[in-house]
Amino acid sequence: MSMADDNQDFSRLNNRNRRRKPRKWLSLVLAIAGVALVVVLLVAVLNDKPTMDNQTADEQNQKSIAEQLQGNNDSSNGEDTEQADEEKQDDDEKEKEDKKEAEPSDDNVKEAYSKDWEPVGTDQSGTHTTTFEKGTQDWNEMMQAIGGAVGLDPTSMTAWWVENNGNGGNDVIATVSAPDANETFRVFASWVDGEGWQATKVEVLKENDRKS
Repeated sequence: MSMADDNQDFSRLNNRNRRRKPRKWLSLVLAIAGVALVVVLLVAVLNDKPTMDNQTADEQNQKSIAEQLQGNNDSSNGEDTEQADEEKQDDDEKEKEDKKEAEPSDDNVKEAYSKDWEPVGTDQSGTHTTTFEKGTQDWNEMMQAIGGAVGLDPTSMTAWWVENNGNGGNDVIATVSAPDANETFRVFASWVDGEGWQATKVEVLKENDRKS
């Protein structure tokens, strides 16, 4: 083998070694980058876990507070309903106690009663004259006393019949009902000087005997 051949072999070996060095460095850099990326991801995951735990804890606290508030509201609503029921029951019992059984006028009456109704008051002065003309002061006050005795709005109830019941025209009888006419009442009322009309007796009718 000649000297020239030896030089050529050495040159090829040298070139091969030069090419291998950059590849080793590239592999090393990639390995370091990979390790760094893994470390960064681990740090991010570990940092995020407490945040998620805190968020879950906050959500549970908020849910607990909401449930507590709902429970308080339900309890309050239940107490309000119970109180309203008790008040209604008291009112019903008081109304029953206030009612006094009365003598019915005829066989068309299914219930007759009286109560301590107060006169409705009046704006009239001087000698009283009973008026059966709708829209007059006396008529309006009369309807107020009659409707009030049976729990009807005097401006919307139907007055089927109103007649003089003696006592110089100061006693009247009226047959009235609500607009839906589910129940018909016969109401007796008297004029009290200086105080206005006052209901004296109510009869709940079996049927409306004044309906044409």
